Amino acid sequence: MKIVVLGGSSAGTPALFRCLGASVTLPPLEFWLVGRCGEHLDCVRRASRILLGDAPVALRSSSFAAHDLAVALSGADLVLVQVRFGGYEGRHFDETFPLPLGICGDEGLGPGGLSAAWRAWPAMRSLLAEVESICPHALVLMLSSPLGIFVGAARRTFPSLRILGICELPWTTLQKLAALLEINIFEVEFDYIGLNHLGWFYSIEMGTRNLLTEYKDHPCSRSMWPSSELVAACGGFPTRYLRLHYDRQQVLAEQQQTQLSRAVALKSISLESYRTFQSGDKEAISAALDRRPTPWYDHAVVPFLEACAENSRRIPFFLTGCDQPSDAFEAEDLAETPAWFDRGRIQPKPRRKPVPDSIVEVLRLFVAYERQAICAVVSGDFDRLRQALNIHPWVPTPEIAAALVKQVTGQTPIAAA
Repeated sequence: MKIVVLGGSSAGTPALFRCLGASVTLPPLEFWLVGRCGEHLDCVRRASRILLGDAPVALRSSSFAAHDLAVALSGADLVLVQVRFGGYEGRHFDETFPLPLGICGDEGLGPGGLSAAWRAWPAMRSLLAEVESICPHALVLMLSSPLGIFVGAARRTFPSLRILGICELPWTTLQKLAALLEINIFEVEFDYIGLNHLGWFYSIEMGTRNLLTEYKDHPCSRSMWPSSELVAACGGFPTRYLRLHYDRQQVLAEQQQTQLSRAVALKSISLESYRTFQSGDKEAISAALDRRPTPWYDHAVVPFLEACAENSRRIPFFLTGCDQPSDAFEAEDLAETPAWFDRGRIQPKPRRKPVPDSIVEVLRLFVAYERQAICAVVSGDFDRLRQALNIHPWVPTPEIAAALVKQVTGQTPIAAA
């Protein structure tokens, strides 16, 4: 299997190969790391090779130059997209510009997420056009944020490509709940619905045990998020990013009091990591990676690769674009859906129970916004951008929506990779 990683010079990439190196069921793989900075790419490739050990993985690297990219993509079976257009400076902007307007900042959600998509889509579109031209039958697995908007925009623009988004957050959310209740996660039955980063487990059972009820009765639910009151009110266990919705004034206050954005902190960690990758041993490289956890590799990407190669059904994958009907979605909308490999095909996990009305009501707000946001990003139309921001649940007035548009459209455009 040939896998191409677009954005392979990221300082987090060696964590992918640390996880692959620890796998005992790994089939032979050929990886191509495609990056913009040759120096960083060399450091990442060295660190990744050390972490792989004797794993059956061929590791090559390439720039984004047209000829080099064509060689890397030729014959690819899977293309993993993790490019961050605009770098950490762009992420810093996305995380901070909404704060003075009284709105939470985030690189992938709300106005910050739309800002990232607006800035990056022209370059992302050019990159996906190369994928469509060179390896049209490859599966494209999206990690870049904002994942939902990118997957929606990509599927509208390149309908012949197979494009899915993948996220570890729902699975790690369920893992933490299982650990708290001291149960075996593989004995749990669940129902889940959401968009990327915004989702709810609205039914969690083990035999005759109702685990939502057990959580509400657990002493920890009185001091941790989500509270037992919130779980009871919404009818499900929300993923942690929904704190930006349910507790947004508290989150806003915390963000406004933070002196350094997450982007600034991550940039510093990355620069130190590259220095370690350049000359450090396996222990030093692993220690550098531990400073910036990358759970999407351990709990989503690598299990996905193993299951794809073996046609196994170990854990569910939470995929955006693996469509499953729901009252909250229209035909073109992209839900985040648990799925498995079944006889060589990706199959959505059937829902056992109806979604509670309290969840559908909130989800419809975000679905309507994402629908408009995708249209705005694909068209590049300022008025559609304003319409999208105006209906976002966190944007209180048309005047603030207009102010956000000025911020988003005032950015310096970036060139394609």
